[in-house]
Amino acid sequence: MDLQALKKVSELDVFSLMVFKFIYETGYANFAAKELAVSAPKISRCLTSLRMIFNDELFFRRQQGLKPTPLADRLYQPVCQLCDMFSQMERSVEENVNHCKRNVLHLAVSPNIITSVAIALSECPLDTVGKVRLHSWQADTEELIYNGELDFGIGYDTQDSHGLDVYPIACPKSISVVGNAKHPIWDNVDNITIEDIVQHSLVYLRCRGFNNRIDPLELYCQNNGLLSDNIEYVGKLEDWYWHILTMNSLSLTICHEGSFAEKLPQLRVKRLSKTELERLKSVMPMPNYCLIERAEHYRRYSADLRGMIINIVNSVLK
Repeated sequence: MDLQALKKVSELDVFSLMVFKFIYETGYANFAAKELAVSAPKISRCLTSLRMIFNDELFFRRQQGLKPTPLADRLYQPVCQLCDMFSQMERSVEENVNHCKRNVLHLAVSPNIITSVAIALSECPLDTVGKVRLHSWQADTEELIYNGELDFGIGYDTQDSHGLDVYPIACPKSISVVGNAKHPIWDNVDNITIEDIVQHSLVYLRCRGFNNRIDPLELYCQNNGLLSDNIEYVGKLEDWYWHILTMNSLSLTICHEGSFAEKLPQLRVKRLSKTELERLKSVMPMPNYCLIERAEHYRRYSADLRGMIINIVNSVLK
């Protein structure tokens, strides 16, 4: 056994290994600082310490970033294995604590179906589903699922799943128009067309993974030369309701969610015809909702509960 080599390894710490791994993979120390949420000087100190331990420069500064030395190339795979091992240990400890303390299922749901899912869950017996806390899908939701802070989510197959498992559930079969009950569009209630809709102020609920770049209705207008200057988007469900009520705007939503909007006496909802729906789908397919979760051995819920959630979402999208 090389005692000098063993001494070098014993002086390492997990954080320094993570610094080495990030710098090797990205070529930039500032990326490591951002990923590890620490200051650049701390990264610099770790790199200096690593260089002293291994008596090697490890990374040379080049125009394209930091280039690894031959020793750094040989160290990379063992360092990755050590980092993975420590990550597994951390997750095991965390999951053991959560298993003992946590009896609430944390579920992230796309905001355009979250009301429907909440109502459907409320109608299930508490002793079969248990307590479920819903979270509206945000920019960091995939990361929270991956880290175990959320159990799983109902999102889209187009999202960046960050190495998570994606299980398709269903696609919405129909779309409704929602507007203020006094809106003039209801004068032509028997046959509302896309051309009728785009003559008015429009709002859509932006959902990550579906229409966060452009909404199907907006894309249809662009592709067909229709004027659509007065289209706004909101990121929260409550803002969507307020915009329709106070700005006299129109919006499209899945029919099940629209049925809850219709319970407000100030709103009116009308199902879009299949012909108009197909026109929208010709420019952008309707989103395929998916269950997005960690690998099976990390899950803290039963297969039965998972199946129940899938069935609930299916019922919402019919």
